[in-house]
Amino acid sequence: MFRVNVDPSCVTVTNKFVCIRPEEDKTTVSQTLPALANTPLYASYHFYWKGSATYSTHTKDFYRVDDTIMSHFNSSSIRGVLRQPSPGAATSSCVERNPARFLRSISLSCTRTLTPQSCATDPSLNAQSYFNGISLLKIPVHESIQILPDNLIPVTPLVGPGWPKPREQNGSCLNVVSKVDYLIWYTIIGEITMATVNMVLVDTDSDTKLLQKHTVRFQLATPPPTPEPTPVVGLTVGSPVIGQFGEAVQPLTVLGVSLGGECSINPSTRMPILFTHNTITGCTFSSPSGNCSTLRSQLYRVLRGVATPNLVAMTVGSQPDWARVITQACSVTPQESSCESGCLLPHSLSVQVLWAQTGLLVFPQKYILGAKYLFHCQRVKCPLVSPFAVTTEVMFVDTTVYPEPPRGTPQPKWKFPFDFFSRGTGELDGQTVTTNSSDLRKLTWDTMLVALLLLGWFH
Repeated sequence: MFRVNVDPSCVTVTNKFVCIRPEEDKTTVSQTLPALANTPLYASYHFYWKGSATYSTHTKDFYRVDDTIMSHFNSSSIRGVLRQPSPGAATSSCVERNPARFLRSISLSCTRTLTPQSCATDPSLNAQSYFNGISLLKIPVHESIQILPDNLIPVTPLVGPGWPKPREQNGSCLNVVSKVDYLIWYTIIGEITMATVNMVLVDTDSDTKLLQKHTVRFQLATPPPTPEPTPVVGLTVGSPVIGQFGEAVQPLTVLGVSLGGECSINPSTRMPILFTHNTITGCTFSSPSGNCSTLRSQLYRVLRGVATPNLVAMTVGSQPDWARVITQACSVTPQESSCESGCLLPHSLSVQVLWAQTGLLVFPQKYILGAKYLFHCQRVKCPLVSPFAVTTEVMFVDTTVYPEPPRGTPQPKWKFPFDFFSRGTGELDGQTVTTNSSDLRKLTWDTMLVALLLLGWFH
């Protein structure tokens, strides 16, 4: 990389050469620099770079050390590279031809010349030109290949919508960029995942020189560690019972206690169902509605809440086991919608939870086996002007089956030796020996005879 303190219009870059025309031949060149006032915002000196030399250094579909970082202007679909202004070879003025290099974190300082005319028109002084409508390419893409939206990483300002534009006021230039700090996040496989920019704005004289500092930093984007699943363990007494309501997972609740004993559909008044805690709650319900469907919907909302759960958590953990919840509601006919013959309305809810202890006797685990929501209904004349009693009952049923004591009398199906200290003389494999002395003596002699035969055989 070379730095030359010359007019950029005298420089031509090709794949192999950098051509610099003498200053006296500048008048013969047909291409001239555009006026600052007519320069579009996307043609910022910090990103825009014409010519195929932009892509000549990328031979892989990932960034390597010292690769130029490709950029993209969203409004015009123009491609370029991210550049870092730097001082010239023999001057401190900013030169706009220095590209930022991948994994090269560096800070450079140079000076800008301010005039009353350039205060509001020079893109290098405008904070918007450093991020507005500009994206970095996640991986290098050849100029002949179309860029997909997933490959664009927007440059995000750290200050909300951005910074104000510079303006000239009473001989001063306000909101001028003095520091630019790019932070580029990358992965170990050479992909850019995020890019942010932070700036410092200052107010200065409109006819002076401003020292700017341009920083490009790189940060390895380490993915957050995947939380290890907590082991599945049994429930503890008094812990909330968790249910699954479609896609939502939340504690099961029942009718709570309200002021004055009146029923409420407010979710904040409901209380959670606690494991092994049997509860009974109630309230009084009244409604001027004369429609059976409306009354039935209101009472269901009071008793069960928004909905009944589909599943109930059997255990505790990040990935618990789930058991089915059976719901038995009131069976009504579609024609029942008026109060002439009375409405079949739910007046109580019984929540039955089956649970059992599993595992070792010294360390049992409490598991829920299933649950049932049972609604009890009765036919009532409406409207319900007088108080209508509504109750909810939660009952936990222990279904644990405990094993038989291990020190019982020997059974015919047991395998010997169980009587360790008698050396098996009291049991045989599959049968129990009688305690008759003659049979026992005969069994002993037979055993000794077999042992002698085996010894003689081996000798």
